[in-house]
Amino acid sequence: MPEQFDASQARGIAAQDLQPDIMNDLPKLRAMRFGELLDTTFSLYRTHFWSFLRIAAGYFIAMGIAVSICVFDDSTGRAEIIRIWVPTVVAIFGVSLFVVSGLVFASAQAYLGKTIRTGAVLGRAGRQFFRCFVGSLIYAALATLFTFLLILPLSGILNAVRSSESLTIIFGLAVLLVMGGVIICFVTYWCFFAAAILVEGKSIRIGLRRRSELIGQTWWQVIGTMFAIFLLSSTIDFVFRIAFGSLLMLAGLVEIGELVNETIRWVVIWEHFPIKRAEFPFSYMLMYLINISVGTFTLPIWVIGCTLLYFNQRIRKEGFDIEVMATR
Repeated sequence: MPEQFDASQARGIAAQDLQPDIMNDLPKLRAMRFGELLDTTFSLYRTHFWSFLRIAAGYFIAMGIAVSICVFDDSTGRAEIIRIWVPTVVAIFGVSLFVVSGLVFASAQAYLGKTIRTGAVLGRAGRQFFRCFVGSLIYAALATLFTFLLILPLSGILNAVRSSESLTIIFGLAVLLVMGGVIICFVTYWCFFAAAILVEGKSIRIGLRRRSELIGQTWWQVIGTMFAIFLLSSTIDFVFRIAFGSLLMLAGLVEIGELVNETIRWVVIWEHFPIKRAEFPFSYMLMYLINISVGTFTLPIWVIGCTLLYFNQRIRKEGFDIEVMATR
């Protein structure tokens, strides 16, 4: 029998966060099908849009600092800039994780019918940040190692079939599907691990155990739902990027080649690394700012969806909805 829901902790949510809005607007907690989960995701985002956007703004700031390093100093060579990027990437990872952590807790507050207070949410994310950061590094290291071990034999097979163009295409698509599946699996388990730490206030060890308890034998269904959530969020992101890029092209600010090379690609900054400010064209900067703005706008969508999936599993496996209503 799972541990009972406690009003003073709410599995990590402070009692003062639970009380103000409970009697005014009790949320209808229940197990949701996929369509209901998506509908609730967009409903929560629409209702608390500005609160989520204020928290997600940290992502925009972090990525803005990242791109500014590219034009740090015209006299700075590529080697020096790359050395600057090493701590910068770690800092960006930390800031992005902090923003996602805040969004997870804000999503939990919104789902349980609480008022989202930005300061309280970020404070909560800060208190749990170290555990989440260390656990995330462990997941990232395992994912990198597993991916590397998987790529080695696959790349060997791919080189062996290069004599046949059709086989190369088929096998290349198969490799992409396998790699995508591996990434989604790791991301799914990480999301449940992070939610256990952030929402329930668990330790790293218990967080690792909790994600296995909640996913359990339904791993294929959970991973499939997670993939659909990411696919939907990525599609919305892609559509907005294309729309804004097309407007810039119609205005004569960019050309079709720049639109393809810089707007459609997901990580533009890593693929074209300028050395000097003169090599950083205005169109590039404009599209990059648009891209990270779109990314900031769509970031809460998948975070809310993942958090709702976490609560959905708690309701199905632990009767979380009954515990909450009984406590209230």
